[in-house]
Amino acid sequence: MGTQVDAGEPVNGSLREASLDRLACLLRHWAWADEAKTAFDQEVANGWDDDDDPTSDHPFGSYYHWCALLCGFSEAALEHGLLSPLQLDAIRLDLEVSLPRLRACRQLLVVIPAALEEQPRILDLVRDEETLGRLRRVHDAFGEALREERLSREVDSLDH
Repeated sequence: MGTQVDAGEPVNGSLREASLDRLACLLRHWAWADEAKTAFDQEVANGWDDDDDPTSDHPFGSYYHWCALLCGFSEAALEHGLLSPLQLDAIRLDLEVSLPRLRACRQLLVVIPAALEEQPRILDLVRDEETLGRLRRVHDAFGEALREERLSREVDSLDH
């Protein structure tokens, strides 16, 4: 038994050109990404048991969730012009370098792997400060772009 989600036709254009429905969907997914990032940050702050047991990755599902959602935003930015050229140029290198890892994390959420040993260990990933810095910059850039667009539309609606 399966369900198919109709994502509709691919959307091209900047946030400014997005329909109200599209912006609402983006804001919803952004809220989920922000919640996942917050949960991940909390898990890191609380620490973890650094042993060789592959189940030590279990508390970090929020990392995979966060990255999977960032993957969707990153693909939309690079392939469908989600961000303005100025916004995209500011994070393009971070996006291009991060996208393979983001796609791998998304894959972990939608496909159950045969064995954990095939996947990178989360403990190794969270120790990679360069990667985490990139992900945080990308996260912040998408959040700022969405906040700016929402505020702009709220101001425009007051003017009319």
